[in-house]
Amino acid sequence: MVKRLITLSLVCAAVAIYAQDEDEDKDIKAEEIVYEKPTEWRIFSAGAPVTAFTISKDILWYATAEALFSSSTKQKDIQKFPTLGKIPGTGIVSVATDAHGKIWVAGPGGIAVKSGTQFTNYTSENGLPDNDVRDLMIAPDGKVWIATAKGAASFDGSSWKTYTAADGLSSDNTKAVAADSKGGIWVGTGKGVSVLNGSTWTVWNMKKGMSWNDVKALAWDKRQKTMWAAVGEKDVNAFTDGKWKVYMDIATDITSIMVDTQSRIWVGHAAGVIKFNGDEWITDSKKHGIPAASVQKMYRDGSGNLWYATDNGVLRLSNPYPY
Repeated sequence: MVKRLITLSLVCAAVAIYAQDEDEDKDIKAEEIVYEKPTEWRIFSAGAPVTAFTISKDILWYATAEALFSSSTKQKDIQKFPTLGKIPGTGIVSVATDAHGKIWVAGPGGIAVKSGTQFTNYTSENGLPDNDVRDLMIAPDGKVWIATAKGAASFDGSSWKTYTAADGLSSDNTKAVAADSKGGIWVGTGKGVSVLNGSTWTVWNMKKGMSWNDVKALAWDKRQKTMWAAVGEKDVNAFTDGKWKVYMDIATDITSIMVDTQSRIWVGHAAGVIKFNGDEWITDSKKHGIPAASVQKMYRDGSGNLWYATDNGVLRLSNPYPY
């Protein structure tokens, strides 16, 4: 069967394309094709692997094994912070910006918050369940959530509230935090996912459809109303409509998950990045456009640009779906 070849032009929206079968005279429809523009990326060199980062207006805050740094995205103006108040700037695992422009930094020594020129520290001595902070998130309601080795905690602007297995968590060994569009807080632990809605925790684990209990990263897809989770050694699980869908053997040592504006799923791992377009997992950097030997963290900004913490700096991919 021979089909007529059709040359397609880039368009500004999802379109329906028709090709006619010459032998059988039937219309064949390819539904909802969304075109990507050519890859346009820029690297902000750090000279070392970046472990975490955040964007605050035109300032890029990023961490390496050595320290925390700030750099203008418009000019070469770098500041180094080897100490963050009384907390060392080494081993940082998460950096975030709140609605007031404060920079929140998490690591094995606790939490440091930069406001103006000063750092405020939070440790187990003044509110944290433990100094070993594994993840940090600014929730839509403005609260700060963290995952630690001895429970999760939230900060309402004045004090910390701790949640442990005694409160309904599946485990005190928490590793990741995320929020959904309904105000639910998802906490990944070594024994599954715990979801807080109001004052009630719901636990999901292998007995309830997940492929592994050990949860390492979480990301919410607002368009599809789906929570994505990196679990076990290589798997990715997706929760939607009250049940889990399992994807096996995606990548070893998954570090982060990101959802772009078209619900494509990006998985960062120790050997680079993988893109899921809904049908296939794309590992070839020539096809997904991200040249990185490893990716620790990822972020989508308000303009749809995609950011990646790589082995030698922070890479920004201009919004691939601007139409």
